[in-house]
Amino acid sequence: MKRLTLPTTNLLFSMLLGLAPAAHAAPAPTSPTLMLGIQNGLVQENAVALGNTAQELADVIGAAAGHKVIWEANYSKADAGKQASEGSHFDFVFSKPPNLSAALLSKGWQLVATAKSPVEFGTDFIAQPCPGKPGEILLGGPTLAILGVERVPPATCVAAADAWKSPAALLLTPTKGSLVDKVATKVWLQRAGTPPKVIYVAYQNAVTGFMQTTHAAVIGAVTPLVSKKWKAEGGIVLAHQSMPFWALLAAPGTPAATVDKVRAAMLGNPSQRLNEMLHIPGWEAGSPKPYAEFMQWLKAKN
Repeated sequence: MKRLTLPTTNLLFSMLLGLAPAAHAAPAPTSPTLMLGIQNGLVQENAVALGNTAQELADVIGAAAGHKVIWEANYSKADAGKQASEGSHFDFVFSKPPNLSAALLSKGWQLVATAKSPVEFGTDFIAQPCPGKPGEILLGGPTLAILGVERVPPATCVAAADAWKSPAALLLTPTKGSLVDKVATKVWLQRAGTPPKVIYVAYQNAVTGFMQTTHAAVIGAVTPLVSKKWKAEGGIVLAHQSMPFWALLAAPGTPAATVDKVRAAMLGNPSQRLNEMLHIPGWEAGSPKPYAEFMQWLKAKN
């Protein structure tokens, strides 16, 4: 009787147990990881809250698409948006700035869904009310020295409609070249015929922060999500220029079935917790048209 060696015995046991030899085992299938890019714009927010929200969005997309999703975000710099718009490694992008959404759509990205805004979204111009003179705003005065203004115009109260052409008018906006800055400058040119005198700060929050803490008598430019608190506390909103709201987009070439599944999740119950974290009422399918029309308006000569 032939004696079985140890390797032969192991093979026999494997066959009896219905197991294939390890050398011939098929590798376990791997699911490709999807990348989610996030651009939140120039609003300074709690980093932990932003991270939690980003992870929740990644989880909603991942559950719908059937893949693990890893997110990357740059909360205050434009290069995250530039990276996405130049066909980078992102499979999905959540974009708050409508100019980034428009740029991606023009490069063949697919609109998955647009968020429903709790307020009319856009750019708001805010100002200090003039004490004792309803309907008028306060401009100029010594508080402007805090912002580094060398020749401070005397404090004056002007009618809201006349503020744009007042010699005392000074515009306070987020970073030079930011979307809010571009929109504010265009609207100012349309109303006054001449460009505004501008002071730049890093974030939208800094605009209202300066105006609230120093009572600087300037005209600030922010989005309604920031100006709503200003108005609720007695501040004046001079004017409003509408813009399309936040968008979730899928990279060119993303299968239609995947886009449909993610859209259904965003429009349905799976996004409920995410909506609460974003402080929005929900999502809708949306259309690329408002983004294209907005950019046409922004780029058009006055």
